[in-house]
Amino acid sequence: MMRMNTFWIVVLALGFLSGCAQMSPIVSNYSNEIRGADVSFIDPNNHNAVAKHYEDVAKEMKAKLEAQKEQLDEYERHNYYYGRKGQNFRSHTWANIRHLENSLKENLEEAAVHRKMAQDQQKQDVSQFKS
Repeated sequence: MMRMNTFWIVVLALGFLSGCAQMSPIVSNYSNEIRGADVSFIDPNNHNAVAKHYEDVAKEMKAKLEAQKEQLDEYERHNYYYGRKGQNFRSHTWANIRHLENSLKENLEEAAVHRKMAQDQQKQDVSQFKS
């Protein structure tokens, strides 16, 4: 009898917990914040707008990168405040910095590609008008 009660309590608890669980996959905070405005709302043929979007995203990432670097500097100056968890904090902050630097570089490269495409498109449009 005791086993049967325990079994039903466990089944009900699992059912309740699964009903309250979030069904959508959890995405990292950086990708949600960094992407901000969705690129899908921008006309893909408007390369100037797409380039501006990537530049804006890069600007936001640069601000976050500076904040992470300030946190790391604060840790380096006062590492004795952090105790045992300081090493984890330091390595986590370094990982965030590397991620932000790589993403910043990718966004700037993407913006440059779209700026070039916009220039090529303008040249093509001008040459069509002349012909």
